[in-house]
Amino acid sequence: MNRPRILFGDHSTQAPAINQFVDHARFDVRFEAFDTADFADADLVVPLRIDQIALARAANTDRRRAIVPTPELVEVADDKLAWNHRLIEIGFGHLVPELLGDAHETYPYIRKSRRGDYGQGIRMVRGPGEDQPFPDSFMQRAVSGADEEVLHLLRVDGQIRYALCYRYTMDAPLAVRGAADRPISTVPADVDTAIEPCTAILDALGYEGTCCFNYKLEEGRPMILEMNPRFGGSLVGEVSAYLAAHLAAL
Repeated sequence: MNRPRILFGDHSTQAPAINQFVDHARFDVRFEAFDTADFADADLVVPLRIDQIALARAANTDRRRAIVPTPELVEVADDKLAWNHRLIEIGFGHLVPELLGDAHETYPYIRKSRRGDYGQGIRMVRGPGEDQPFPDSFMQRAVSGADEEVLHLLRVDGQIRYALCYRYTMDAPLAVRGAADRPISTVPADVDTAIEPCTAILDALGYEGTCCFNYKLEEGRPMILEMNPRFGGSLVGEVSAYLAAHLAAL
């Protein structure tokens, strides 16, 4: 029996990790730059970066190989401020930490670049005089707590086909997870904690494809920090289960 042929985009860290964890006995896997890749002989195309999604969308010209979100939803989700405004507009403002204007006295807060991955352009401001404004950024109430969770979801034809959740624990309640401040532990977490509201958001948006929600729990409610419209890094360890679910959904 032929193994399904999986074409991943190139990625400096995720590609080597996927190659290590994937079940090669079940899947024929390769990694290529999408701008030069031949999609014709792939059974499934999986972008690993935002800039690969539009190219992966072209893989659907003759048959279904890639389930990716629309260009408009990719643009909204990739812009953290636009994403917050969209959630508010569609009725999920109670899950959005408050956006702050220039004149405020709420501390701590986070100054965020509208775009960036893995903690890039995010600064915690704990009191007056600490902020250093920079272009294309905004301010948002900081949600305290050392634990942050990530919920990976795959939605195809209006149904959740795969779900996986992890909890990151930081060494301080206001630490910003990223390249400069890594979690002290990463453990599996309960999918049910946030799957209902996150699924409702995807339903309201008509979102199709892979994504990951990052959130902190506040009085039992998930306060959404961001949503990435792509394959998330912590999905790597369970990549074979994800691939099987994705292929089954096709």
